[in-house]
Amino acid sequence: MSQVSVAKLQDWLKNSLSTNLSQAEREREKIVSEIPRALESIRDFCSQLLKKGEHDMESKRDNRAQFKAAKAVGRLTSVISEMISTIDVPSSRDTATLRNLQRGTSKLASEAAQARIDWLRQIRPYYIIDMMTLGGNIDKLRRLSDELHNFLIGRGALLRSLEELDEKIESLNKIQHSKEAVSTQRHVAEQRLAEAQEQESILRERMDEILQNSKMKEYMQIDSQLKDARNQVVRSGFSRLGRPLRKLASMSQRGEYSIPIDVRENLDAYLKKPFTAFLKEDDGYPNLKRVLTELGKAVSSGKLALKAREAKKVVERTEQVVSGNSLNETHIKSRAMKRAYDEFLADPDRAKLVEQLRGVRSEGRSNHAFRKELKSELSRILESEKRLDDQISSLVKDIEAFSRKISGTNVTVQLS
Repeated sequence: MSQVSVAKLQDWLKNSLSTNLSQAEREREKIVSEIPRALESIRDFCSQLLKKGEHDMESKRDNRAQFKAAKAVGRLTSVISEMISTIDVPSSRDTATLRNLQRGTSKLASEAAQARIDWLRQIRPYYIIDMMTLGGNIDKLRRLSDELHNFLIGRGALLRSLEELDEKIESLNKIQHSKEAVSTQRHVAEQRLAEAQEQESILRERMDEILQNSKMKEYMQIDSQLKDARNQVVRSGFSRLGRPLRKLASMSQRGEYSIPIDVRENLDAYLKKPFTAFLKEDDGYPNLKRVLTELGKAVSSGKLALKAREAKKVVERTEQVVSGNSLNETHIKSRAMKRAYDEFLADPDRAKLVEQLRGVRSEGRSNHAFRKELKSELSRILESEKRLDDQISSLVKDIEAFSRKISGTNVTVQLS
């Protein structure tokens, strides 16, 4: 078994098939080199015949039949010469180009022969020898076209196989270049991800350092309590009310439901930052009650259309807050914690620590989002790299099988 790298495969095959390859190339060159000569022979003969016809038209004016025949000869040679001018014998010797040449010469031979037949009735009985010579030249071109056709489907198949192999290797090279580019992208993404993960460790260490400060223990406790209070306000005061409140605000903006300007402003404040608006309320949170009162009216009147079950829940919840004062205790405790929070931050040293903590947390959130994006990008790159690896592996196997078929040798193809 022979082992050959892809880079050396073409040379190896040409060496293995040198005898057959040389014979095929010689045969191809012989046929192709004769085609221009055959075309030139037809062109030259037509030129000579045209001159002969023009001379006879001048000298045989008294002989009407011969004059007519000479004129027909001129037209026939002009038609065939024009046909020949459409054929371009290429310098390339690849199969596709030669197949086009074969089709072109075959078509030319057929059309030229038909033109000769069509004009022959007007030329007879004059120029018979000339017509036979012209027919012989056309037949020679047809034979060469047939020989080229037979070559392409016969011995030329070997050359075509080598061309197909070249195309496969070229495709493999393109895929390998794509793989190299993708691999470079992967290395960059992995490096960036490693840097982001290192940054995460640095940020975690900075956060731990800040939190270990004794002054931060009180802050963390108050901050946690405020978060719990916020969750309780949202859960107890706004559960099931978010969508109806947004709908009420939208109806008010469109002029479909009228509410006082100050109520609408408070409604917007509660929709944007409900807990912040809640903490700014005076005792009894009158602004929130007015907002929920308007919501209850809109739902009860049917102007704010909701499903019956949802409408019932909304009315019950608004009554709990407005009439039942269900958020009184939460409001008092939340405002007390907010005062303690503000007093804590009145100390410049504490405020500085909190600001540092917020900055680290902000950087951490950005870094987390960045790492998530990088992981997603790296996943896409890995999928692309695997897909290209599969294509390369499949194409190498295809090239290997193709090489065995061409050479008749049990050959193993390697990438390097």
